[in-house]
Amino acid sequence: MLAEIAGRPNFLCVVPAFESEPSHSGGMSKGEFKQSPHPVHPMITREMAGQILEQHGEKKLREILEKREDIIRLEEADPYRFGFEPDHWKHSRELVKKSDELAIFGGNRSGKTEFCAKMTVEKMLEIPKARVWCFHTTHQSSLQVQQPAVYKYLPIEYRNIKKSKVTNVSYTQKNGFSDNTFVLPNGSQCTFMNYAQSRQVIEGNEVDQVWVDEFCPADWLETLRFRTATRQGNILISFTPIEGYTMMVKDLLSGHQVLHW
Repeated sequence: MLAEIAGRPNFLCVVPAFESEPSHSGGMSKGEFKQSPHPVHPMITREMAGQILEQHGEKKLREILEKREDIIRLEEADPYRFGFEPDHWKHSRELVKKSDELAIFGGNRSGKTEFCAKMTVEKMLEIPKARVWCFHTTHQSSLQVQQPAVYKYLPIEYRNIKKSKVTNVSYTQKNGFSDNTFVLPNGSQCTFMNYAQSRQVIEGNEVDQVWVDEFCPADWLETLRFRTATRQGNILISFTPIEGYTMMVKDLLSGHQVLHW
């Protein structure tokens, strides 16, 4: 299971004043420290602050508080470079390198989308002129789920980059990426499609990576395998099996063995 940690609102939490005995340098007076909440980096408690003040002084405490805030700000501003990654993401990347397909089954908000979105951007930056496809159930679900996730992991310098004959990155929260596609300066292009479209949209093309999110019809998956074969590409499958043992689940699991738990 992938532990999702992104997508949380950035708000400030006022922590009661840390009180300490005055030091020779004047000590730390009563006040308020505003610490941003974070699911991984714990806040400095009153007790911890008191120990740091006693052993290292006010300057050290402020350094620790400011460093924590800097880490959180960088993660929110540029999660591609500074975002927190669970340990098992490293293992998942190793599996992708060794396999044509990586299927990630998990519940809602388990981090499947976060991982696949970042992998999508990494593939585009890794391979010049790469072709990447992202699929979701409908156009609206693509706008609400996939496209914001991919935009989030674009390096910060690409989010408002100037349009050129090659580069074209235009995104709004309401409409997603312009024409459901964008192109990076290295010529790599990502296109968003959905299963409500005619299957003919995926015929006759070659791609380096495909990300199919949620329920993918079995015949679509079979066709997509041919689309990645000539470029030795890979397929990412993120799926919450709420309908149980469907044809796609059967296709992915039938005849396989559990090698690691």
